[in-house]
Amino acid sequence: MTTSPAPDKGFDPEAEQEVDFASYGRMLARRWWLVAVGVVVGAIIGFLISLGGTTLYSATATLYLGQPYNGTLPIINLQTNPNAVAAIAHAQAVDAKAATKCDTTVKSFHNGISIQKVAFGTATKGLAAQINPLVALTVQAPKGKAAACVANALADAAVAGVATYPEAKIANLEARISGDRDAIRANNALLDDPGVSDAVKAIAISRLNTAQIDVSASGQALIVAKTVEMPKVTVHAHTQQVSAQSPRNTVLIAALIGLILGVIAALLWDRVVPRVTSRNGS
Repeated sequence: MTTSPAPDKGFDPEAEQEVDFASYGRMLARRWWLVAVGVVVGAIIGFLISLGGTTLYSATATLYLGQPYNGTLPIINLQTNPNAVAAIAHAQAVDAKAATKCDTTVKSFHNGISIQKVAFGTATKGLAAQINPLVALTVQAPKGKAAACVANALADAAVAGVATYPEAKIANLEARISGDRDAIRANNALLDDPGVSDAVKAIAISRLNTAQIDVSASGQALIVAKTVEMPKVTVHAHTQQVSAQSPRNTVLIAALIGLILGVIAALLWDRVVPRVTSRNGS
């Protein structure tokens, strides 16, 4: 049976480790000013970097795209597709018009446009899952007033771009109601005319009833078209400052990097400086 050689009693790993740590501590204590300089210089550099950071402003408008109906059944068309809002908002012609209106440039906000669907509170399936009429349109720009102005301009353009169906429906219903009211007045005039025969008055009564029923039904449909089907901007954009980078965090991170570099410099000083000095002397 073989036995392993007894460990050298003169070697103590823990003691050696304590010696190493102690020597590191002494080096840091002697060169503490390098650590301090590293922290101070790092903080100054971080502060200077933070001064050059870009501050952005964000403005979000909320759009209701509307839910169109064919009779009593909901239908899927351009205004129920949030991608339509993104396409309109990113169109060069639309952006150029908004830039002119808001006294800014397209370059200052074009890359800061974002569109997001406002999700329902509960999961939906089938047709309902395809209907999501709320959309948030956000614009980021270097100037707060311009960000809000552009967001509202793009929201108005998006609403106008997807409102073709409800606008046509509203115009048709209003024309129908106007015709029905003309018919109601004309038939009432016949009923009030003592010279009109009873047979003509009977026809007038029938037509009057039809017109009154139709104007009532069209009026209800008009309310739905204007309040449910018609898209609109429900919340107009207001400016909110968004800092691209936090000055405090930038200073702290730079100071931490300076601390690390200062510690490394303090630990390597006794090895590097003598060599550099000797080389320069030779």
